[in-house]
Amino acid sequence: MSEAQAGKGRGCFFYGCLTLVILFVVGAIGLYFGTRYAINRMVAQYTSATSMPVPRVEGTPEEIQGVQDRFRAFADALRSGQPAEALSLSEKDLNLLINNVRDAAQFKDAIHVGIVSNRLKGTLSLPMENLGLGWRSLRGRYFNGVAELKASLQNGVFMVNLDALEVNGKPVPEQIMAGIRSQNLAKDLYKDAQSVELLRKIETIVVDDGRVLVKPAPATKP
Repeated sequence: MSEAQAGKGRGCFFYGCLTLVILFVVGAIGLYFGTRYAINRMVAQYTSATSMPVPRVEGTPEEIQGVQDRFRAFADALRSGQPAEALSLSEKDLNLLINNVRDAAQFKDAIHVGIVSNRLKGTLSLPMENLGLGWRSLRGRYFNGVAELKASLQNGVFMVNLDALEVNGKPVPEQIMAGIRSQNLAKDLYKDAQSVELLRKIETIVVDDGRVLVKPAPATKP
């Protein structure tokens, strides 16, 4: 697998999922306010004209190359149907991968992923105009938030559930969260053929004890 292909794979899994989560949240907030007449109110309350500081994870060139090589070897084995060891990623590993995707340079140092027990805690400061919503009022605005998510893959179904969310330092109202928690925010990944092919070759994804463990499905001949 080429560097470009590996980068696209990481981008799909990390940034694809992240974008889906944010778009779902923006949509839910929009429904909460009811009409497009209230969009300006939503923009003022849930976005900011300035970005916020995001924790940075530094790594040596050797560390970055090492985790990229492990990811690439795992992806190559999945693609070719060869046996592979489970991929274990620490919090530092995740952040080094996320912040070194060439195709997502506009998001570099705008995202930090923490692992808290069996959850992912994301700190985000993302330019809204990069999310493709097309709303003129979002130009120059940032989504500054802290989200807690549960992520798992069991029985072929990839689940991402948003459990808690703060935006601009304030919790999102429970009226909105109640409609979000039960939703699988990753469901639209199944509309993408490459994502479906990758998920089909993974047996489980588990977040636990400070690590993300990705276990491949039993190898099959290509």
